[in-house]
Amino acid sequence: MKYIDVHTMRLAQIALGCDHYGAAISEATAQKQLDIYVESGGNLLDTAAIYGQDKAGEPSTSEQVIGRWLAANGMREQLVIASKGCHPHKDDMHRSRISEREMMDDINRSLDQLKTDTLDIWFFHRDNPAMGADEIIDLAQILVDKKLVRHLGASNWTTARIEAANTWATARGKTPFIISEIQWSLAHCTPEIWGDDTLVCMNESEQAWYTDHNFPVMAFAPQAKGLFSKLIAGDEEGMSETGRRRFLTERNRALVPEVRALSEELGVSPAAVVIAFLTSQKNPTIAIAGSSRVEQITDTLSASSLTLDESQIAALL
Repeated sequence: MKYIDVHTMRLAQIALGCDHYGAAISEATAQKQLDIYVESGGNLLDTAAIYGQDKAGEPSTSEQVIGRWLAANGMREQLVIASKGCHPHKDDMHRSRISEREMMDDINRSLDQLKTDTLDIWFFHRDNPAMGADEIIDLAQILVDKKLVRHLGASNWTTARIEAANTWATARGKTPFIISEIQWSLAHCTPEIWGDDTLVCMNESEQAWYTDHNFPVMAFAPQAKGLFSKLIAGDEEGMSETGRRRFLTERNRALVPEVRALSEELGVSPAAVVIAFLTSQKNPTIAIAGSSRVEQITDTLSASSLTLDESQIAALL
């Protein structure tokens, strides 16, 4: 496993994505994945108040499963727990939930479900461009001052908004955002293709900012719903309808021979190549690996220390 240092934290460059735990993924399977991940050297769990939540205000099955697992094994202090809040209600994605009341409701529920007093990283799960970035940073400072969170992150924020927030924070001695979480994979995608215009996907201009500022990114959907693994295995029919709609494009199909060639050259799985593409970037990058089956997480972690050189990365673009 490779690691990066972000402020006071040493983070594994492959995080375990815990969406769907306790819902589409059974608790028994989730616990096996958690055990395998930690045994492989992983230390960063990614969840959110909305993961596994059926209706607004209901519990997060993901956080509950993680909380029970942490309580059973006593590993809380060895792991970095990242969660997210203030996500809009799913039936009205354009009504922001960034307010003090909703922020406090989400953080208190998350802490209770995760059975912990403090979160290592807490993200605003969506931005509210109608609010000043300064106002949001001032709001987040409440969580830090109350020692409910140690570090702040921005999930699905543009770099322009992150920079505005951090400029304000730095000038006034506030706590800045130290990490960003957006959609990023070797496979190209856009918010329009994804079907959610509140999402932020990596593009050339955003990546240039992250590289110039050496700013850490946690990349979700890094394997593009198993696109390359399935196409290389000749199992296009095995792709989900969602995966087809978001990633099965001619642009992404054209990358399949390059992934196959590098996989064969290095003697690793296509999944390992796709993950290494992210963890070998110039700016500190973490791939959030989620999977529905135990064998999938094992495959993803099979070459967790792999680093691609610049020529290998260039060959994939």
